[in-house]
Formats: sequence, structure tokens, C-alpha cells
Amino acid sequence: MTCLKIAICLPTLLLSATAILPQINALPTEPSAAPPKGEEAPIIDELRFTGLRRIASAAVAAQIASHPGERLNPEKIERDVRRLARLGWFESIEVEEAPSPASFPRSHEGSKRVTLTFHMYEFPFLSKVEYVGSRLLSQKQIEKMLEDKKLAPGLGKPADPAALHRMATAIRTGLNELGHPEASVRITREEASNATITVRFEINDGPLLRVRRVSFDGHPQVSTKLLRGQMHNIAPWKPLASWRGKNAFTREAFEEDRQRILTYYQNRGFPEARIGDAQVVRSKEPSRRWIPWPHGSTTEGLAVFIPVEAGPFYRFESIAATDALRQAAKERGRLPVNLPEVDEGGAFSQQEIDRLRRFWMVHLQSRSSRLDSLPSHSVDVMQTFDPENHTARVAFDLSDSPPYLVQRIEFLGLHKFSDRYVRRRIPLREGHPVDERALEAGLLRLARTGYFKPIHKEDVRVQFNEAAHTANVSIHLEEIGQQRASLAGGTGQFGSTLGIAYTVFDLLNREELLSAQLDGGPESFELMLSLAKEGIFGTRASLAFSVFNNVIRPRFASGAQGPFFSSHSEGINIPWTYPLTNTDTLGVNYTLSRATTEYPPLSPSDVPGLTLENVRSNVSSRSLGVGWARDTGNERVRLANSASGGWLGGGENLVRSSAEYGRIFRDPLFAPTGAWAFRTTFSGAGSYRGDMPFYERLFSGDELVRGLRPGELGPYAVTARTVASGATTYSASPAGANLVTASSAEYRFPLAGGTEAAAFFDLGSGLLLRNWLGPTKPVLLGATNGVLHGSTGFEFRWTLPGVQVPVRFYYALNILRVNRFFSLSENSLFHAHNRFSAFGWGIGSLF
Repeated sequence: MTCLKIAICLPTLLLSATAILPQINALPTEPSAAPPKGEEAPIIDELRFTGLRRIASAAVAAQIASHPGERLNPEKIERDVRRLARLGWFESIEVEEAPSPASFPRSHEGSKRVTLTFHMYEFPFLSKVEYVGSRLLSQKQIEKMLEDKKLAPGLGKPADPAALHRMATAIRTGLNELGHPEASVRITREEASNATITVRFEINDGPLLRVRRVSFDGHPQVSTKLLRGQMHNIAPWKPLASWRGKNAFTREAFEEDRQRILTYYQNRGFPEARIGDAQVVRSKEPSRRWIPWPHGSTTEGLAVFIPVEAGPFYRFESIAATDALRQAAKERGRLPVNLPEVDEGGAFSQQEIDRLRRFWMVHLQSRSSRLDSLPSHSVDVMQTFDPENHTARVAFDLSDSPPYLVQRIEFLGLHKFSDRYVRRRIPLREGHPVDERALEAGLLRLARTGYFKPIHKEDVRVQFNEAAHTANVSIHLEEIGQQRASLAGGTGQFGSTLGIAYTVFDLLNREELLSAQLDGGPESFELMLSLAKEGIFGTRASLAFSVFNNVIRPRFASGAQGPFFSSHSEGINIPWTYPLTNTDTLGVNYTLSRATTEYPPLSPSDVPGLTLENVRSNVSSRSLGVGWARDTGNERVRLANSASGGWLGGGENLVRSSAEYGRIFRDPLFAPTGAWAFRTTFSGAGSYRGDMPFYERLFSGDELVRGLRPGELGPYAVTARTVASGATTYSASPAGANLVTASSAEYRFPLAGGTEAAAFFDLGSGLLLRNWLGPTKPVLLGATNGVLHGSTGFEFRWTLPGVQVPVRFYYALNILRVNRFFSLSENSLFHAHNRFSAFGWGIGSLF
């Protein structure tokens, strides 16, 4: 008789600062004896299950791989026992092999038959859970915390001791994060005669012990201020530390901070730095109290001592790539013409080595599918340290071993979003070589959805199997929620807008996105409702449907007597987008709208299609557009073209085109934290039949050249009106433009508290080409058409925490501006001028 046995005993658990795991007796180290050589294994005649009280035999049979009629396989039976043990249903499992009565006399095949009996003792079913003893966490708070971590107790299911232990650990961790490091959780069980059990979690909060002091022992060779700056989790010196949970000590929080400190050393010339385990002791710190009268006192808390050994400081002696690596990149058509700049003689930096390794990995990937037959390779990094001169030599070589293949990608922390939703946005695929750039691009795309908290480097773990040359990738995500209300804002040609957006994801269980957005500003208002769906028709494309209602009432420079207007448009918009690559997107857009525009009484020559009696126009538009965009994170290119009217129908016959290029890169000269940013933009619109509506002109201002008012980037037009006395008066106002181009350059550097400063220089010009307007043409002041405007100054940006919308404040000097007088008539003189200097503000980033 063969017997395999696994016993899971559940004593009462006492959880303190040190976790106590349930005792699990492992399987026997020696499997059941195999049949003698030459003798066939017996056939399983029957499976029997004993000891089941609530669980059906069919439910257990569905969980195992052994079936009647198969040959007896002790290894398979052992796996079945392990699989049943992992279910958490049974306290003990015993498998017994006995000869089957049906095997006497032996069957004609000559094989004996056996009966396998699974003797099982069920865990009692969980009928009630209680949480007592805590003054900090109410029962509802504990239940919500366990539900968020997918640890909610399964009432009416077997009481798995491992699951109860995880619940107790989660409760204790929650108390640790509130500043109670000595909290403990004790589990007591009360079993009834009907095989049900009541579990009580007896919680002891322990004393409140906040971190009061953090010290670095040993030989840091770096100032304490710099090391403290790397600690994000345990930072009692930060503002509002107690409210933000920065003065509570947990081992998990310290491990993240320790990795940040170690990374800081390795990127600044200390490759041999070591960070030890933190020593945490109780301490009493003197404090000053003012109530009821000024007096001194002591506050009990925790003192954290972190041992640090920086080691010797190293510099780069040389960084080079071998001829074999260059040849391999050349064969794939990816030999770089310009190699990335490296500061030889500078401080050793592991980050710089990793960047160069990714650079060569990218250039080993073929551009053409015809070259995919070439063998895949990875890049090896050879580092040689000279302990006498404290220098490092780095060489990149072509690896003889094949690249690591992704065996599994696992997403942790998903509660409301499906695995498919997340996996679709990350181009890294299982069975393909590890591609760090594809992983980074996918994580960036995932963060832009707004449904997950920022993903940090420590949230991504890659485990390599050297023997199989595979890699397992696990990504920890923290969801914000399927429903989200957030502030929105932006900058347009009629000033900044501020609004609120409300989105609901997967309400219909189809991974759709429902959103409502309300935006408004001094001169514009927009209301939009939209429905979007990704992966339409089983492809990578996305389709959306939105209904919008816009109102625009521009106010130009004060004192102007020009053709102000109020435009009200409403319609539907249907965009379709398709990701060509990880960075390129193709889009097609169809818009059906109707615009009602009201004008003040003006000269009939100023606005097309109006008379003195008719100050309202109604125009319908049907437009079709196509666009292409590339976004690599530090480089952005956008091209868009659209046409309306013609065979599409509607009363508007226009062609529009726009292009934009922007790039940002780190400063290689002055400061590694600084960055250069450049942007060039072009926009044009014209009528190919009939008049171009007045509201379709471009009234650009400080969104392109900071310091200008709306409409000042274009020319001025002369308007005439008749007063009550019968005399004709003349005035000038912005006429808008139909061709605008601008460029901007910035040098950005971060400040404290999530703020950023930038020095900028903007150039721009606006043209109103009369031949693009149709039959009706305004009278322009020619000297103001196509004038080059330029400004320079400083801008400060602050990203609102939790909203992630930047607020900008700038001061600009208009060094290239319009400032001259024009004679409109014998009795009328107009002074066209831009401000020499201006303060301004805006919401949303320009680029």
C-alpha cells in the first residue's frame, strides 16, 4: 500500500511585530516507490473521497488530474495533493492505494487495478468574523482595507488559516503605517458543533511611536541633507509629515528608501556603496509646548539609524563598444552615426551605463522584417575597476548567449480593472525578448490613462532565470478608481480655461469610457459628453463618439471698435485612432456641427454675408480630417489636415492644416537636472469656395508668443460705422489670421515643492492672406500683416497635487513688437502697439 500524506495544522496565531506563519508540514521528501523495472504500473480503477461533509465529491474530482482508467503515476498524485492543499479547503489530506476487488482474477491485459482513496478532513466553514480591540480602525475601515487588498473573508467558505494569517498581517501593516510599530493581531477561533467557525481578530494598537529622528552612521561621504532628499517614505522633516504618513516606520517603506539611497550612490561615483539594515530604537526628544502655558516636555518616538558605507569614489576612464557589437548593429542597418555623448573622466554612474546598454540594444533590433532572420543577441557590459587609481573602464560587447525571453508578465494590485485592459497597453509580449524601452513606453501610456497612480521604478520587478534564459516581469499597480472627477484646464487662442471632468470606466462591462467635461474661461465655454471604446472590432483601433456645445465671446484689446462676435456651435464628433507602432498613431476624424454667430452692427464690408439689418449668420459644417502623431516621451510630432464642404455637404468650404514639432532633452553642459525644450508650430486655413467664416480665423496671442493679447499676432483691419449724426467714423481691431507660425525655446530647471522655472524665448508671426478668404475681403493695415513678434522672459510652473494640472505664471518682455501710428482718415488716428512688458498666467502646459 502506498500512502502520501499532507497535514496542515492550524494553531492559534499571535501576530506581533514579527510575522508568525502557519505551520505547514510539507510532503514526504521521498515519493512512493516506483514499480520494479519491467513491471507495468497498475491501472486506477476507482477514485474515492472520504471525510467530506459540505464539499461535493465532484468538486474535488474536478481539481485533480488523476482519473480512473489511467496508469498510476505517483508524481501526478503528489501534484494532485499539492493542488488540493493550495485550495485552502482541507486541514489534512491522505491518499491510500489499495488493490481493487475488480482486479481478482487479473484482467486479460495482465495489469492489476487499484483503488485510490483520498481521506480528507475539511476546514470548518467560516460563519462570522469579528474585529475587536482597535481604537484607530473601525470595523468598516478594516473591511474596506481588506477588500481593497482582495483579502476580504469568504463567509460560507472553508476557513483557510493562511488566508486568515494574511488578513491579520494586513491589519497589522495598516496600523504600522499609522505610526504604531508595536501593533499586534491575535486570531481566536470558536468552532460550533455544525462544523462552522467564528473567527475573532483581537487587535492591540500599541503605543503611538512616530519617527522623530533619522541618522546615517558609518562613512556616508555625502551630506545628510542629500541622503534625506532620497527618502520619500520615511521623512519626518517634510511639511505635514504626520498627515501624509511620512513619519511612520515600516519595513516595506524602509526597503524602498534604502533602494533609492543606494541608487543615488551608484549614480554619483560610488559603485561599491552598501546600505545596511536600519536600527530602530525608542527615543525621547525634547519639545516645547505652549498650552496651557509655555513649558518644556519630552516626546517619545523612534530613532532610526541607517548604516552607510560609501566606499571609494570612482571616475570613468573609458567607455567603448567592441568591433563585434558595431558590426552586428551595421548588419541590421542600425549602426548609429552619432554616438551618445559620454563624460569620460566624470563620476561613475550606473544609470549612464544602463542608458548606453539600452542604446545598443535598440540598435541591435532590425529595421526591416527581411532582417528578422538574423540571430538575436543581447549586450554584455564588462566593468573593470582600478582600486589604485579609482577609475573604471566600461566596454559593451555582443553577448554570445541569446537574449532573455519574457516568460510571464504579471500585474499586481488590480481590483477593478481587468488584466486584459492593462496588458493591451504594454507592447512587451510574452515569448519575445526583453525590451526595456517597450516596457517603459507601455508604463507611460498606462500612467496617462489617469486610472493609476504614478508608476515608479521600484514597482517593476524583473526576475531572470539564468539557466533557462527567461525573465518574469511583475508590475505593481495602484488603482485610483473607475470613477474619477478631476480638474481640467488648458490654453487656447482666447485665454486659459478651467473646468471639471467626470469619467466612468467599464460601466457597461465593455471596457468603454464615459466622460463629461465642462470647461470655461472669460471668453469661452465648452460642454462635452463622450463615449470611447478601445480595441474596436477586435483590433488595436479606438473609436469615440462625442457631443459638444461651445460658446465663444472674444474680447480683444481694450478700446478697439472692431467686429466683436459671439459664436455658439454644437454638433457631434467621431474620431477613430489606430496605433501604428508604440509611438506612432494614425487618426481619422468626422465632425458634424452647426454654428450660430452674432455680430454687432458693422459695415457690410467687414464681415462676409451680413448687412446692417442682418447681424446673425447660421452655418452648418461637415468636415473630414486625417492626422498622424508621434510621441516618444521626449519628442512629439503632430500633423493634421481636414476639409469641409464639397461632397461632404454643409455651408462651409474650408481646408485646414496644422503641424507641430516639440522636443525636450537633458542639459549636457550646465546641470544634469536642467532640460532644453523646443517647439515649432504651423497652422493654416482657407476657403476654396465661398466666404471663409469670420470665427474660423486664428486669433492667436500668448499661447504662441507670451506677452501678447488675443489677436495681436495677426494684422489689424479697418472698420467703418455711421453714427447718429450721419458721419462715418473709422476704427481698427484685430482681423485674425489664416496662416500662423511660431517657435519657442526654453531652458527648464526644477525647484522645490513640485515647482519648475523656465527661461523662454518666443518668436511668431501671423498672416491674413486675402486670396484665402473668398469674395469678401477686409481692409487691412498692411504694415501690421506678417509682422514678426518676439518675447523673452521667465515662467514659473506649479503642478497642482492630486490634479496634475500645471498653473503657469510668467513675465515677458516684448522685444519685437508693433508700436506705430496709422492715419485712418483726416480726423482719425490709430495707435497699434503691443505692451513692452506683461505679466500673465495660464492653466495647462504650452508644450
